Parts: sequence; structure tokens; C-alpha cells
Amino acid sequence: MATERLKTMSGSDSHAAAVQILAHEILYELGMPASVDVVSKVSKRLDEAVSQIVGRERERYAQLCRQRAALWSNTTMASMPMGREESRARANEANYLADAIDKRLVSRAAPGVR
Repeated sequence: MATERLKTMSGSDSHAAAVQILAHEILYELGMPASVDVVSKVSKRLDEAVSQIVGRERERYAQLCRQRAALWSNTTMASMPMGREESRARANEANYLADAIDKRLVSRAAPGVR
């Protein structure tokens, strides 16, 4: 039932609902009462932990994309007439992905956090 509701929600609504459902499930498995206050506190901690982990992974992926862009820019193929366009296109694509990941990081970060 809760899973069906999650499918119809979008964006932050489904994220918040998923975190609250997970908090309820954890409390249930531990045999603890799931008051609104306790669920709220556990949900907040879960959300913070997951956000930090996901943020670090996004930073790692953005850095990997930047490394790939540098690799394509500095490859032997980049200095050859036949390979210059391909190399430039691949470097641009890698930079585009890094920028998109970075923008996603900034848009999801808490106020005052990068």
C-alpha cells in the first residue's frame, strides 16, 4: 500500500515519504514505538546520512568526468587532424556531465552548503 503511494508521488514528496517509511520499518523491526516525534528524528538522521553519502559520490563522479575530459584533451588523438574533432567532442561531453552533476549537487545541498 505504501509502495503504491510512493509510485504516484514525485520528486521530494516521494523522497520524504520513502525516508519516513524506512524510519517506520526500522523502528518496527527494533520493536520501538513509532511516535511522530521519534519517526521525525529518525527520518531526519537517515536523510542527512543518505544525502552526505550521495553528495560524496556525486563529487567523485564529477571529478571522474573532469579527469576523462582532461584525458581526451591531452590524448595523442587530439593533436591529429582526423582525431581532433572526436577528441574535442568527447572532452566537451565529459565536461558537460561534470557540470550537470555539480549543478545537481548545488541544487540538492542545504542552504549554506556547497
